[in-house]
Amino acid sequence: MPEQWKGVKVTRSAKASETTSREKLILSAERLFATFGFDGVSVRDIANDAKVNSALLGYYFGGKEGLLAEVYTRHCEPLKRERCRLLAEYRAEGGPPSLEAILDAFIRPSLMANHGSEDGRSFLRLRAILSAENSMLLERLVAENFDETSRTFVKALCECLPELNREDVFWRFHFLLGGIYYTALGPHRIRILSKGKCDPADPEATREELIRFAAAGFRAAPKRAKVARAKVAVPVNTTVRRRKRAASVK
Repeated sequence: MPEQWKGVKVTRSAKASETTSREKLILSAERLFATFGFDGVSVRDIANDAKVNSALLGYYFGGKEGLLAEVYTRHCEPLKRERCRLLAEYRAEGGPPSLEAILDAFIRPSLMANHGSEDGRSFLRLRAILSAENSMLLERLVAENFDETSRTFVKALCECLPELNREDVFWRFHFLLGGIYYTALGPHRIRILSKGKCDPADPEATREELIRFAAAGFRAAPKRAKVARAKVAVPVNTTVRRRKRAASVK
């Protein structure tokens, strides 16, 4: 809520109406953003779709970007909680979790969130549209929502793979994110290429294949550090003798 509205007393009936109006705005915004993009939807469009006064959008969210942030966070929070819950569960089993366990804790919630849910598919469409039309805004939303949990998992991966430096782990984590995202966004490609034999519509089979693939990538040998070739100093005497020998040949 914007600063200027804080401290205003609201009655119980008004609070109920406020909750309803706020929820309507969120639902309408998500549907319209996922269809027409952030830039293609105005405050008036959202208010008209929600059938509420357009001034309420500024009251509750401070503007269109604030409303988008609320829509985005609403989808991210359950995903982050489930990832952290699974990681804590694996740690509680005794001893550090295996690489496969860490990957499972990270991958499984993502696949389940996108599978068979219209909300999940709508959120994927929204992310794809934002990436195409307003990547800076998407990068900020991703950072605000996922940086903390991503660092938690990178730390767990570093502890599990001490032979890798943090740079190696970050690169492989980056490719893991790409695999998850493309698997969710473009499942039709592998279905077509494999003539239906590989189907990401089966989240359990997809999870197993993705964990197996990612684990092999994380276990790959680290890159060798570049060793600078030392310059060998040539003694002055040797250089002079070479020049004299070359002159005598002429």
